[in-house]
Amino acid sequence: MASHQASADRRVAVIGAGMAGASASVALHNAGLSVTLFEKSRGASGRMSTRRTDQWQADHGAQYFTAKSPAFESEVQAWCHKGWAAAWPGRIAKLDFSKTSAPGKFEPTPPTPRFVGTPRMTSIVAAMVAPLALSTQTTITGAQRVKGQWRLSSKEHGDLPEAFDALIWAIPRPQLAPFEGLFPDSWQHTLDSIQFAPCWAVMAGFDRPLDLPFDGLFVGRSDDQQPGASPLSWVARTLSKPGRTGQETWTLHANRGFTQQHLNATPEAVAERLTQAFIALGAPTPAWTIAHRWLYALAESTSPLTTNHLWDESSQLGVCGDWLTSGRIEGAWQSGSQLAKQLLCSPR
Repeated sequence: MASHQASADRRVAVIGAGMAGASASVALHNAGLSVTLFEKSRGASGRMSTRRTDQWQADHGAQYFTAKSPAFESEVQAWCHKGWAAAWPGRIAKLDFSKTSAPGKFEPTPPTPRFVGTPRMTSIVAAMVAPLALSTQTTITGAQRVKGQWRLSSKEHGDLPEAFDALIWAIPRPQLAPFEGLFPDSWQHTLDSIQFAPCWAVMAGFDRPLDLPFDGLFVGRSDDQQPGASPLSWVARTLSKPGRTGQETWTLHANRGFTQQHLNATPEAVAERLTQAFIALGAPTPAWTIAHRWLYALAESTSPLTTNHLWDESSQLGVCGDWLTSGRIEGAWQSGSQLAKQLLCSPR
C-alpha cells in the first residue's frame, strides 16, 4: 500500500492527446501515477482524425494501421475485443503510371491485415483516455521547473494551478521549438535530424455509391512531380470500413510533390485539382468537397535514430511521438509506452 501511495503522489503532465500521448498516459495511469493530459484541440485523437456531420463522416488523417510487433499485435487484439477497432477487409489496390508493363493498371496489393478504429478512427484514442484527467482546448505556451516541479501556463487559462513532478511532450517536432531551451544539449542532434512534410487531404461526398474496383488505392509515387503525373497518393472509401454509416464519402490524399508545390494554395483550388484526378480514375463529379492541410503529416530523419523517445532523468522531462520512430500508429504507441516505462524506472 505504501508504494502505491507513493506512486499516486507522483504527478505527471502529458502534452498532446494523440496516440503517443495517450499510450504514455495510460501506461502511467495503470501504474498508479496521477496523470493529467493536455490537448489544444476539442478532443483526443491527433492525426487519427475523423471529420463528420449528421449526414456523413470521413477519416481524413491516418487511414488505417498495421501491427508488426507482438506487443502491439496483442494491444490491437484487445482493442478489437473491446469494440474500439476492427479489421478492414477493403479491396486495396495500387496504380503505378511509371511501370513500363501495363502502366496505369489497377493491381491488387499483397494481403496485409489492416485495422481501423470503430466506428471512426478517433474512437481508439478517445476510449484509451476516457478514464484519465483530460484538459481539452488547453494550449500549453509556457513551462518552467520551479523547486523540483513543473509549472505550466496556457493560452486559454494563463498559469495553471497544478504542479507536476514530470513532464512529457507528445506533440510534433516543429511545435516543440518554443520549448527547446528546456531540453538537454544531448537531445539536439536527434531533434535537428527530423524533417516534416505536409499533406493536403480532400473529403469528397457523392450522391450514390461508386462502382470502382477498389476501396483503397495507392497512386503512383509519393514524390512524383513529373508533368501529367497524378497529384494523388491515396484514395479510400469511407463506407468500406467497419462501423461507418451515412453518405458515400471518399478521402483523397495528395502526394508529397503536389503538396509542396501547392502548400499555400486555397483549399478550393486543391479540392478541384484532386477531385479532377479522382475523376480521371473513374469517379463521377462529387456533390461537395472539403480540403484540409496537414502541416506535420510525414516525418523522416536525415540520420538513423537510436531511440523512439527522449528522457532526461535530472529534469524529469520526456518527449515521445511517431516522428521519433516509424511514423506509423504502431510507432506512436511504442514511443509513448516505452517512455512511460523509462519514467517509471526513474527515481523522483
